[in-house]
Amino acid sequence: MRQPNGSSSPGAGDAPAVPGFAEAVEYADQQIEAIALDELRAAGVYRTPLEYYLVGTYPPLKYLHDIGEDEVFRGVTASQNLYLHIPFCEQYCTFCHFYKEINAEQSWVDRYVTALLDDISAVAQRVSAQSPLGLNASSIYFGGGTPSYLRAPQITRLFDHLWKNVRTRPDTEITFELHPGVVRQPDYEDRLDAIAAGGVNRWVFGIQSMDPDVLVKLNRGHGRDEVYRLLGLLEQRGIDNLNVDLIFGLPLQNLRNWYDTLTELMAAGIEKFNIFPLMFKRSDPITRQYMRNPELFPDATDRLRMHYMAEFVLSSAGFARGPVFYYAKGRVHSQQQQNKFDSIEEDNLVALGVSGFGYIGGTQYYNLCDNRQYVEAIAEGRAPVWRGHTLPNEERARRAVMFGIRSGGVDFDALGRHYEVDAKALFSAEIARLEQLGLVTVDGARMTLTDLGCTFVDGIGYLFASDEVTSHVAEANELILSPSQDPVDRYDYSPIGRLDLPGGIADHYRDGVRA
Repeated sequence: MRQPNGSSSPGAGDAPAVPGFAEAVEYADQQIEAIALDELRAAGVYRTPLEYYLVGTYPPLKYLHDIGEDEVFRGVTASQNLYLHIPFCEQYCTFCHFYKEINAEQSWVDRYVTALLDDISAVAQRVSAQSPLGLNASSIYFGGGTPSYLRAPQITRLFDHLWKNVRTRPDTEITFELHPGVVRQPDYEDRLDAIAAGGVNRWVFGIQSMDPDVLVKLNRGHGRDEVYRLLGLLEQRGIDNLNVDLIFGLPLQNLRNWYDTLTELMAAGIEKFNIFPLMFKRSDPITRQYMRNPELFPDATDRLRMHYMAEFVLSSAGFARGPVFYYAKGRVHSQQQQNKFDSIEEDNLVALGVSGFGYIGGTQYYNLCDNRQYVEAIAEGRAPVWRGHTLPNEERARRAVMFGIRSGGVDFDALGRHYEVDAKALFSAEIARLEQLGLVTVDGARMTLTDLGCTFVDGIGYLFASDEVTSHVAEANELILSPSQDPVDRYDYSPIGRLDLPGGIADHYRDGVRA
């Protein structure tokens, strides 16, 4: 592992030369100058920073309703992608909108782990009733929260139970999220060893930035030293399948420290990145920071510059994009993400744990988003399902387009065979407009995003939502008086219905707006 300010530098030896800062900014400016933003805005494709959100689920949570477990697990596929949520953190990162508890007592963590084990057993039984192989994982992802918050005995207990209930293959991808601050814990090496012993073969950790001032502003609870210490510990264990999360658009972030973050981590040997724009939700502290001090944040143009700088720097160094926002050098980035975008109908997504969301047999669903409600449901033998909806074929086709464009593209003939919908005819107006704007290319029955389209992928995906879903979400928004306190808005991971307002939604109390 290369250390900061060491003798190795980006572009050294046989590695491709990394563009300098001025060159990266110049490239970004050239790309932005060529974009007809007014046209993209008029077409509904360009979303302002406050409106912006990625397409995480479809239909969104605000469209979903009460649903029974029989409907959720009906039609599950013979293999699945599993997501397990660990809802505990040591600090509240200002930008994070996923469900978590801060500094929970270990007795409560033990109770949650027990409930999660029971959840795994119950889901394995439900799936076995539908599919002879039961839980048969093509990928497994431990997310949070902070999965590395668990202590070594809890980690070992979780894996031991998982392997009694879940089949895997030699190529099953097993991912575990870490926080760099884990190295400050007295048992940090035991935790890393327990994770490795559990069979994890892909390690993901959120860094977001390497700038100390940005990290403090985000309340990240780690600095550059913890990042390098963690990298060294993983290297000592022969672990090289590492993935780093970064965000652009953060407070106190600028073009210079963004470029420095990218190039420093590349010099440290990182070969996989997830790079996302900052997303605002009304319930997040970072949104309140923005409302008080918008001047601390990069503006819309600088956010675009940061995107294009990352694309240029990484591609020049031999990284490939795929899926959108995911970059890897010489290897597949993430099997679970690829499956989620390209083959979720053949490899369903099964959610385990509080607040997880899944997609099974055409049903989009969410688990309960409250630890105590979740633990109580498991104790009573109930499936911890909160809301869901089984999609008719046309909505499934819409969903397939929204997710497919992020990765391998959309095959309209395949959609027709699978959903009995002439999707190319159904979306003819949208496709024509997107082609005209230079956002997609269509070759026969196949549609893929252009490089320009990848920049605005979530705005493009928005166009394929049905009128029924968008109108229902708009009605739901009118009923939400205080989104910072409303769990439906807090955990709705979708751009649909978002407005150019802080957090994408009006607060009828704080903004003085009345329905």
